[in-house]
Amino acid sequence: MEKKRILETYEEKRERVQEFNLTSDLFASKVFEDVEACQELCRILLQDQSVVLKSVRTQYVIRSLETHSIELDILAERDNGDIIGIELQMYSEMAPFRRTRYYLSGIDMSILEKGKGYKELPAVTMAYITKEDIIGGGMGYYSVERRLGSGIVEIGRETVISVSNGVKEQYFNLEYSTGNNDIDELFQYFKDSDPYYQTETFPRIVEQVRYLKMHKKGVNIMCEIADRIRNEGREEGRKEGRKEGRMRGMVDAILELLEELGQVPQRIVDLISAEDNLSVLSRWLKSAAKAASIAEFEANM
Repeated sequence: MEKKRILETYEEKRERVQEFNLTSDLFASKVFEDVEACQELCRILLQDQSVVLKSVRTQYVIRSLETHSIELDILAERDNGDIIGIELQMYSEMAPFRRTRYYLSGIDMSILEKGKGYKELPAVTMAYITKEDIIGGGMGYYSVERRLGSGIVEIGRETVISVSNGVKEQYFNLEYSTGNNDIDELFQYFKDSDPYYQTETFPRIVEQVRYLKMHKKGVNIMCEIADRIRNEGREEGRKEGRKEGRMRGMVDAILELLEELGQVPQRIVDLISAEDNLSVLSRWLKSAAKAASIAEFEANM
């Protein structure tokens, strides 16, 4: 009876992971942490069969204590030292070019060691994959070319020089054809990720998908990760709820103290109500308790 229950539990787990596909950060990170699978992906996106990867990191975080940290879906290093970054954004993106700019700057800052010259910077390719055509040109693929212009147009012609700083930007989407059969086939597979799919274009990727969706060990890995992320999300939600409650209580306490001093101007009410830094609210609470007037409190803010 116990053996039957174990089998049923496994079947339930396998059914659950069938919902995953390669448009999911969670699933893609597990598939492409395999170097051979990621190498297939890079060769197809870059249209370069000579790409050989030395290392791959998925969900790679470049941390900064003073500025916004970066989390790259895939960061791969080629055997020649060049870097390939791949970002999957399946939701609406308001500033893709600025995000890419920030990611590229973060990669450079993390690579170039102190004392090294700028010539030591490796070439970096950033491939940005979205669900819809966020650029709006009605194409499945766009590339950015860096050019120098004279700024002077003579007889309808401008002097232009193509230059390279070692950075290549590629923008893909799943909405339109890219005009390349291999890439289009891969992106179609991203949408359903059928573990029984047969192809000679990216067999290792399919093999990894099959392992995570059909093999018992792979299924357990995906379920454990999904459960851990769900639990972490719940805990984070509880922490945010507690923080929100503390902020709301401090805002109310500050306003109550100020109301004892007189009519509180709406601009001060709005400013206090919009503050989400607990240390600032704490300071204002102490100031409100000591102030002899609203004017004194405002001056101390």
